[in-house]
Amino acid sequence: MKSRVKVFCRGIVQGIGFRPFVYRVALELNITGYVRNQGDAGVFIIGEGPKENLLQFIDDLQSRKPYLAKYEDFQVVWEEFQDEFEKFTIQKSSLQKTGGISYLPPDISICEECLKDLKNTMDSRFGYAFTSCAICGPRYTTITNLPYDRPNTTMFDFPFCPNCKKEYENPMDRRYHAQTTCCSVCGPSLSLYDKKGVFIKTKNTYKKITKLIHEGNIIAIKGIGGTHLACSAKNDETILRLRTLKGKRKYKPFALISKTINDIKSFTEMTLEEEKLLKSFRRPIVLLKKKDPFPLSEWISPNLFNVGVMLPYSGIHSLLLDELSDPAIILTSANPSDIPMFIENEEIFVKAGFLADYFLLHNRRIFQRADDSVIRLSNNNPVLIRRARGWVPEPINLPFNFKENISLGVGPLLTSTGAIIYRDRCFPTQHIGDINTLETLDFLESAIDHLASLLDIDVFNSIGRDLHPTFLSNDLALKYQKRDNSFVYSVQHHHAHAVALMIDNKIPLDDEIITIVADGVGYGDDGKIWGGEILHSNYTEYSRVGHLEEQPMIGGDRATYYPIRMFAGILSKVKNINEIAQILETTYPDSLPGGLNEIHVLLKQLDKKINIHYTTSTGRILAATSSLLRACFERTYEGEPAIVLESLAQYGKHDIVKFNLENSNSEIINTTQLIQQTFEKFKTGYKPADLAFAVHHAISSQFADLAIEYARNHNIKKIGFTGGVAYNHLISSQIAKRVKKAKLEFLQHRNLPCGDGAISSGQAIVAGLKKMK
Repeated sequence: MKSRVKVFCRGIVQGIGFRPFVYRVALELNITGYVRNQGDAGVFIIGEGPKENLLQFIDDLQSRKPYLAKYEDFQVVWEEFQDEFEKFTIQKSSLQKTGGISYLPPDISICEECLKDLKNTMDSRFGYAFTSCAICGPRYTTITNLPYDRPNTTMFDFPFCPNCKKEYENPMDRRYHAQTTCCSVCGPSLSLYDKKGVFIKTKNTYKKITKLIHEGNIIAIKGIGGTHLACSAKNDETILRLRTLKGKRKYKPFALISKTINDIKSFTEMTLEEEKLLKSFRRPIVLLKKKDPFPLSEWISPNLFNVGVMLPYSGIHSLLLDELSDPAIILTSANPSDIPMFIENEEIFVKAGFLADYFLLHNRRIFQRADDSVIRLSNNNPVLIRRARGWVPEPINLPFNFKENISLGVGPLLTSTGAIIYRDRCFPTQHIGDINTLETLDFLESAIDHLASLLDIDVFNSIGRDLHPTFLSNDLALKYQKRDNSFVYSVQHHHAHAVALMIDNKIPLDDEIITIVADGVGYGDDGKIWGGEILHSNYTEYSRVGHLEEQPMIGGDRATYYPIRMFAGILSKVKNINEIAQILETTYPDSLPGGLNEIHVLLKQLDKKINIHYTTSTGRILAATSSLLRACFERTYEGEPAIVLESLAQYGKHDIVKFNLENSNSEIINTTQLIQQTFEKFKTGYKPADLAFAVHHAISSQFADLAIEYARNHNIKKIGFTGGVAYNHLISSQIAKRVKKAKLEFLQHRNLPCGDGAISSGQAIVAGLKKMK
């Protein structure tokens, strides 16, 4: 008996060779009909034939689908046989929509087959850097509109040559409807320029570049989602020059790129799980433990035990690394700090001309910037630090549905993103950065608008913003509010963290959790600076049930840059001015840029109570410890003192240091005693590494114990950990251990960053639910 079936596929089903796959399966089973892309990134299929063949067809579509395909919805509708088709075809894309949510895949690293073509001297694409096919290459960074067809990408600028057109139109070819496919005859081209913009003619561009790198030059390389700076990973002089040119990069670590896993193993230690992350199609930067001794320059990641490394994800990288004899080179973004990556050639020359000695540029437009994603393994769980290329625009599936209410989160100040809530999905934008310049604010708006256009969203019904009154991102919230006449809700920073953790773990709408939220700074609902909080929360409400002791920040924000000020402020609770002066002048005379003069000013501020603010920040306690152990006296990048302290603690021994910590208030964790006792033990000769380890253990144990006690008293079964400090493996693993030992469920992030990159998602959820109420 013959029958007819309609299939509606939603999810990642465009831009991954899905239609040719459907076509080939249909031919195998003698099924007639067609497959076509829909205008909302879905795919529609009609098949006719014997019922048993159609049943096998449906089964094969699910069991044999391309490895990048992901079904969010797979609907099958049976109908009577109509004998409408003579054969099975791939139809031209339609502007019609399947009615659900579909989305594009992220940018995908170059596949093994294309790498073979790239390096095969007999292949027409030998040595061609932009080689790609239906299952690899840039996606999100090139698309301008839906459906995902070549005219709706930046490849529209490059008409096919006859050979590429033939491949593109052949359903049996792996480059069938591969929108970024091209060759040296019809595709983008690379050009090498000197600092003055003069074209450099060379027989082998990649050999020339590697020679320039070995000679100590810095090369700007335009890639998939932006422009990078490449230089030697062994030449201290070059790396120090790069740090000076980049600005605000005195010690901030640089990422490395290596040709093979074996190259990476020559200077790092890695687990099998970390190796899998490195080799995945997403190709993130993975933080790995350095080998000791470390064979590359100490200036790549100064004072840190780990280093960020990635494998090549484009033809440009692969061809360049083929010519390289070193195990790695530095590859970092080609822009000054606090400015988005440059993507236009003229802009690169004008605004980044001072950063590089030579420029390898191409003439394909980048429609959306996308930084390299960064990931770290913690508690045997991959934890995203920066979510961008390789992940965006994939959504986070929600455990409930917003239906027709569309909500936006505009993020906080630091390491920000935007996020759109649409039905039962959360779509975060790519990593934007610190929203403290108009350039990054414009980038945030552009990323939100592009994501909204791909989702066919015109109006935001609700908008979540940070509670802090001066954040630039709040201006963007007001702009959308005026445009859409939408509801705006100010969401407390740490509640947004907790809610982001809840959706990342698919917590039901009516459930409640206890969340330890530890970070550097967040504006509290009492107008004070929070950062070491224990919250009892659901999706719309929360109560603060515990926190770190409030500590004075001498000089306000200057204490975040020079943490000895935090140390002195904490000591002021147990010592007088003269005693603090003696400690600073004898043990820490070099701890401030102004030396003893600045120490004396600090003491006057403390004595007169001038410009002193108070905070419960975990980051500030870790920073104070870092300074008192003489590990880090200056924050030159976000979180540096705490990150350096964690690196020091890696070499500390268990059970060497014991603290006697007493809390007079069961809701407040006493950090004054912790800092005081750490200093006293430091003076008596305890090793800094052992003390650093002990402080991590003490903070995490106190957080966990307070949260566990509250959870038990209120019959709550889930305890989560989030915030920037949750990247710290020592603290995270200790909290997890104690929570699990207490027979409670431990929650950590899976698909969203622990840090402020997840705030926008939490904001959008809270605002949307408040609006629906």
